[in-house]
Amino acid sequence: MQSNQRIAELLVRLMVGETLKQGELESRYGVSRRTSQRDLAYIRRALSEYAAGDLIENQGTYRLSRQSESTDSAMVLTASNILLGSRALNQVELTSTLAYLSSNLSPEMQLAVRQQLKLSRGSYVPLSRAKPLLHRLREVATSIAQNQKMVFSYRSSRPEETTAQIHHAQPVALFFEIFYFYVAMYSEEHHGYWLYRLDRIEDILEKLPGEKLDYDERFSLQEHRHYTYLLDSGSMTQVRFIYRNYIQTVLDHFPDSRVIKTNADGSHVVEAYIKVDGAMLWLMSQGAGLQVLSPPSLVKRMRDALAAAYRQYDE
Repeated sequence: MQSNQRIAELLVRLMVGETLKQGELESRYGVSRRTSQRDLAYIRRALSEYAAGDLIENQGTYRLSRQSESTDSAMVLTASNILLGSRALNQVELTSTLAYLSSNLSPEMQLAVRQQLKLSRGSYVPLSRAKPLLHRLREVATSIAQNQKMVFSYRSSRPEETTAQIHHAQPVALFFEIFYFYVAMYSEEHHGYWLYRLDRIEDILEKLPGEKLDYDERFSLQEHRHYTYLLDSGSMTQVRFIYRNYIQTVLDHFPDSRVIKTNADGSHVVEAYIKVDGAMLWLMSQGAGLQVLSPPSLVKRMRDALAAAYRQYDE
C-alpha cells in the first residue's frame, strides 16, 4: 500500500473512533516502526494545522481526541438525562436512542458517559403503558412538513369513549410536555385546534393532501408555552395572587408572570395571564402558600373547589 493511501486509511480509522496499536500497524501494513511513526507524525501535524483534534498516545496505542469532545460529551450527558427524566420511551427505544446520542464520541468517552449515566439509567421508570413512539413521531413530523391531513383512530381519556374513535385532522405542531408528546391539529370535527396525545393515536389509516394554513391563524406553540399549565383549556384570564413560596417557581411555570409588589412578610403579589382551567390545577396545588386576589370569578372557583376537597375529609 502506498504511503498516502495508508495515511488516509489510518486517519479514517481514527475518525471513526478506533484505537490504533503500534504492533498491529506494523503487521497489517508491512512497515517498520520508523515508517509507522512517520505516518502518525504526518497525521498529528495535519490535525494540528486544521484544529481537528489531537493524536493521543498511551503505551503504544493511538486514538483521536477531538477538541470538542469534552463539550460533545457534556451535551450528550445533558440530552441523555433529559430523556431519562421524560419517562416517555419504552425500554427498547430508550436504549437505542441513548446509544445514538453517544455514537459520535470516542469509545473511551462513550464508556465514561455510560458510567456517569449508570444510576439514572438503572432507575429509569417508563410510563405505565409506554408505547413505541419513534416511528409515530417520524410519521407525524412528515405529515406536518408536507401539509397532510390524517385519518386516524384515537383512544381518548374520556370515560364515555370506551373504544377508539376515528378522527380527521391536520397536524401542525409536535412537542413534548411533562411525560407525553402532543400533536396540535386542526380538527375538522371541532373546526379549530385541538391537542392530541401522540401515544393515544392507535393507527394512522390514511394521509390526504391538506391545506397550507394561514400563518396568522395557526396554532401558537409560543402562546401555549407562556399561558398553559397541563391543560390547554379555559379562557385567557388576567389573575393576581399572593404567593408565599419560592417566587422563581411561579416565574418558571408561567413565563409571562411578573411580581408587582413584595410584601413586608416576604410574600409577593404576582400578576399573570393564564388559560384558567389548566392553571387552576397549579393554583390549587400550592395550598395555603397561594391566595388568589382577582378576578372575583376565579376567587369563587378556588373557594368552591377547596371547600369541596375539604368536605371529603370532614369527619
